[in-house]
Amino acid sequence: MFVSAKTYGQYGENDFTISVNYNYTTTSKLFLFPKSPDEITRNQSIDFDDVKSVSAEFRYKVADYLTLGLSVEQFEKKQKRFDSRVTGFLVNIEDGFKIYPVQLTAYYTLPFSTELFKFYMGGGFGIYFGEHTRDFSNVSVNDNGSTTEFGIHIKTGFDYMIEDFFSIRGEMNFRDPEVDLSSSYNSDTFEHQGQTLLLPRRDFDTKVNIDGATFSIGAVLHF
Repeated sequence: MFVSAKTYGQYGENDFTISVNYNYTTTSKLFLFPKSPDEITRNQSIDFDDVKSVSAEFRYKVADYLTLGLSVEQFEKKQKRFDSRVTGFLVNIEDGFKIYPVQLTAYYTLPFSTELFKFYMGGGFGIYFGEHTRDFSNVSVNDNGSTTEFGIHIKTGFDYMIEDFFSIRGEMNFRDPEVDLSSSYNSDTFEHQGQTLLLPRRDFDTKVNIDGATFSIGAVLHF
């Protein structure tokens, strides 16, 4: 029994893995006025669903059933809004954000894993930082030093072992970080229908909430 459990629990004699992953996140939100004293205004948000991203992860096996992983991801989404008002005028705005999660995870290889399928569960914490993107007329935004946020996450997944040195990975990632973003317009004015209009304020704050589940598929090299 000892020999069997050890064989199924480990990834052969390889202690390291590197993976490249394609990710799909179901939902996220951009809060437009997170610091407003009015609760209704403060909770106004735009849904950013079906977010695609890419990530990479390095894992190191520290014990038979315990592995540590460090991952980096680029999480980005934009969408156009055709009903936005700026100083009373309807303008077309492209709003979005770029978030960069860095996650440290401890993984436990489940004992019912087989030689072909290695099932695991894991949990850990992440660091999240990013910036708001917005374009309309002749105006874009600059980052004003957005805050770095921390959060926890839970993962579950499997590796399908094609060879001793290569596998295909499927994974689900559950997290709920909120990232406060501070931005400023790169101009005090904007052009609209042949007029030069003054922006009401140059600096503004927004917030991103990644509240959906993330599904991943990746290619893994074992060495």
